[in-house]
Amino acid sequence: MADTIVDDRAVFTGFDSLTYAPRGIEITLPNSSEKHYIPDVLEELKPKKKEHLPEFSCEYFTDEENCLVGLFWSDGESKRNYQVFGDIMSFDATYRSNRYSMVFVPFTGIDNHNNNVSFGAALLASETAETYKWLLRCFLKAFGKQPDVVVTDQDPTMKKAIEEVFSGSRHRLCMWHVMHKLSTKVGVTLCNTTDFKQRICDIVWTDSLSPSEFEVGWHSVIQDFDLSDNNWLGDIYDMRESWIPAYYRDELMSGLMRTTSRSESENHFFGQVCNVRSTLLEFLTHFETAIESQRYVST
Repeated sequence: MADTIVDDRAVFTGFDSLTYAPRGIEITLPNSSEKHYIPDVLEELKPKKKEHLPEFSCEYFTDEENCLVGLFWSDGESKRNYQVFGDIMSFDATYRSNRYSMVFVPFTGIDNHNNNVSFGAALLASETAETYKWLLRCFLKAFGKQPDVVVTDQDPTMKKAIEEVFSGSRHRLCMWHVMHKLSTKVGVTLCNTTDFKQRICDIVWTDSLSPSEFEVGWHSVIQDFDLSDNNWLGDIYDMRESWIPAYYRDELMSGLMRTTSRSESENHFFGQVCNVRSTLLEFLTHFETAIESQRYVST
């Protein structure tokens, strides 16, 4: 599959556009010979509530063989959420969504009750920097402004895209994603049979320390457990200003960025939507049902 963007094939704003979408626009799904007409796909994406229709946005692009590479969508309720709660936004590409091995990328924020709210979503068949740039440009076009803070995992291609497209945003790494790897990277035995994990968590999951106090505490733990040769620990320490609260404790909403329950809830919620056996239309139906459920709980 080509990594270059060949055709920005459609931009739909409001579902009146469906009336004019040619029936002949047909795309092939990645890793499959399955074909879909664009109006059929958009019909599945269409918000079920009429008040969400006028502000609905959808964009997609294909490669030179007319194979779907990216699909982005957001409705009116998502845009209204973003206007109120869009100071901080996370986007996560860790979900394999369907039988075509496409990556599901939800854009998520936090409301004033510390609940997750959806700003939009995308499906990607290619995870290059160029693809992520396209996706962030779609987001910017739909919402009209960059978030103050963007939270992602450690993907370097995301970092490159954010630096170019969201140049006015501060990029932070999700603490939950980093710390979730701890046992794997240093060993289950060390984490479960010593006080290593507790000591690391005590200096990571707090904003009561100054940067210098964090650094002293970190080096003390590394020295006490003879971990100076652990490359992963060295790497995350080098990136400490991007994910350790000691370096941004005065930043707006920094407390929400270190909330493990929120990240765990988000992973569970979207994990239920994704099924490697789902067709595209089945996945979109599951997503719409899940979002309506999320909105009902938040009301």
